[in-house]
Amino acid sequence: MSDLSRGDIDSINHVGVAVHDLDAASSLYERMGFTLSELSVHSGASKVGEPVQLMATGNRCAVFANNYVELLGIVNPGKLDWGWGKFLDKFQGAHIICFGCQDPATVDQRAKASGINTSGVVHLQRDVETATGKQTASFECVHLGESPEGLMQAAFHRTPELIHQPRHMQHANGANGITSIVLQSQDPRATATRYSGLTGLPVVQHTDAFEITLPNGNKLKFVSVEHIAKLYPGSLFPPGPSIAAVGFSVKNLGDTHTLLAQGGFRAKRLADQVVVPAEDALGVVHFFEQSA
Repeated sequence: MSDLSRGDIDSINHVGVAVHDLDAASSLYERMGFTLSELSVHSGASKVGEPVQLMATGNRCAVFANNYVELLGIVNPGKLDWGWGKFLDKFQGAHIICFGCQDPATVDQRAKASGINTSGVVHLQRDVETATGKQTASFECVHLGESPEGLMQAAFHRTPELIHQPRHMQHANGANGITSIVLQSQDPRATATRYSGLTGLPVVQHTDAFEITLPNGNKLKFVSVEHIAKLYPGSLFPPGPSIAAVGFSVKNLGDTHTLLAQGGFRAKRLADQVVVPAEDALGVVHFFEQSA
């Protein structure tokens, strides 16, 4: 099981949404009320111990105090690619879950002991704009096996202050953090069990879903492909197994609903959520909930 005292997985660090057109996706996200960071291009190592090199991908991010959404696009075709380019061959949508941890080596050792094939701890960096000029954000991460839902990894930020800049954390829609991720599959019990192995955390069964709660309170929810359309409005859901929905906490749910409606989104107010369907939101359902 997860040994948090030694720096194991403790949170959702970020969700990665792979997009065909990063500029168009960024405009849509800004219309949805998110403030985005400037374009940042990745550099990374292909194997443990190798030097970093320029990568194919760049991102713009909706940043919160403790996590963020990454809009990921190909900006340097043909450069080093950790498989991210293949995501769009399947569909535009959420393809990455990066868990937060304090020590990727601890995650790596536990995962390997559980029979999970990992990348080992590899270095990743990207230059980011700051109020005082460009600086290099640095990460250590471990890729956790091969998952049909996409790339699963755990990361430690060496320079969190460069990612979580206050100037990027004020969002017109009132969002202040990612709270949960919903994954769909034909066999949600088996999927949840697999993610229990990835995270080192237990699964709790509910009536129509399975759930893993991370130490900081973030949740992973696992539902059947047949059930997802009962949970959320819309006519487009990614083929399973996949990341189907991402949840956010907001300051005022009514204000969020008003902003989304004024922005032209088909946002539906449910009992305790405002939901933007996947067809309006880059292929992944976005749902908003009132902050506690």
